[in-house]
Amino acid sequence: MAQLLIKNGLLVDPDSGEARLDLLLSGGRIARAAASIKAPAGCVVYDAAGLWVFPGFIDIHVHAREPGGETSETIASAAAAAAAGGVTSMLLMPNTAPPMATPALLRRYAAAAAGLPINVYFSAAATAGRAGTAAAGLGALKKAGARAFTDDGGCLPGALLPELIRRAASLGLPLMDHPEDFSRTGSGVINAGPAARRLRLPGIPPEAEALAVLRDILASAGAGPIHLQHLSLAASVAALRLAKQAGWPVTGETCPHYFTLCESDIKRNDADFKMKPPLRSSADRAAVLAGLADGTIDVIATDHAPHSPALKAGGFLKSPFGIIGLETLAPLCITELVLKGVVSRRRLAQLLSANPARLLGLKNKGSLRPGCAADLTLIDPRTARRVPESFLSKSSNSPFKGRLLRGWPAATVAAGKITHSSR
Repeated sequence: MAQLLIKNGLLVDPDSGEARLDLLLSGGRIARAAASIKAPAGCVVYDAAGLWVFPGFIDIHVHAREPGGETSETIASAAAAAAAGGVTSMLLMPNTAPPMATPALLRRYAAAAAGLPINVYFSAAATAGRAGTAAAGLGALKKAGARAFTDDGGCLPGALLPELIRRAASLGLPLMDHPEDFSRTGSGVINAGPAARRLRLPGIPPEAEALAVLRDILASAGAGPIHLQHLSLAASVAALRLAKQAGWPVTGETCPHYFTLCESDIKRNDADFKMKPPLRSSADRAAVLAGLADGTIDVIATDHAPHSPALKAGGFLKSPFGIIGLETLAPLCITELVLKGVVSRRRLAQLLSANPARLLGLKNKGSLRPGCAADLTLIDPRTARRVPESFLSKSSNSPFKGRLLRGWPAATVAAGKITHSSR
């Protein structure tokens, strides 16, 4: 395997902080970090002057739609989109058709993903068949390669939750939940607020998320760790903060759309703004930003949810929930968080690299220490460009099309190889 020397970049490590150093990659690992490293014979040299060099971004919430929804996305197209977005590792959700709920299916798709340009990990359904009625065989799913358990898209049933928490903890894998009380969601398609009234659409009340978050936190206090997915509410952030202050083993994530957009950004009946949970109020958005800044929220993940244009053509009432996010993850975080002073570069490295690696038990990722995996995300903070109309993803359901952003990936490196370069 050829060596790769990254020269003249600003290294942003979540543990040690920032330094202008060269980085030598060899054998798929970080071999050395030092000033003015001389390139070994045959080494490929990449000049990263003016760039920020992060440990590879890890997205723990991605829907690749395969099997069953290949017209919207495949694992290969999601991997290409991820590499273009600076993501070196992604965790796929199990709400496929059929669901990723058996060891045989996990082994089959893990083998198919092994040759892709980034690291692809799989979560498995926490309940049998992802049906929410009985616990799945978590031990067998772990042996088949599962890195986490979740019924994402569906909320874990309260009657099974303590058992699922304990069993996942005994296996050393995270249990993730989509916190939503569907009895309160009803037919809602948008946040119950001014935009819903203006567009005359049925609303989703905030308590649909808030009550499920409280239930999950209380279950965690007595049983073990749980990870809360795609938090969007001030109430959810406050509950997570209190749980952490009490020492309860709860972690949480949010997504770029919840700290960049709110319901007032929905100007018309455009299903590219339809996601679940829905865009909330400006006060909720401010609370999410505060949670990112003060350490309450552990991880930023995209909840990349591609849908073909035909599926998204029906407006809020008839279209599925979800937006894509892999290719806009980095510039949204740089533009809206780092360049606006909400978080430091080092804190962003924790949110996108170190904390996701820790949650998934990826001990050799999320850091720029020698010996760690040679997974890097190189960011150009200088160049501004608009989000395009089309993407490497097979779908284009993004509310950010046309938005001017900075901080696009200049290069993505996975296992010591450049998998994407904008130069």
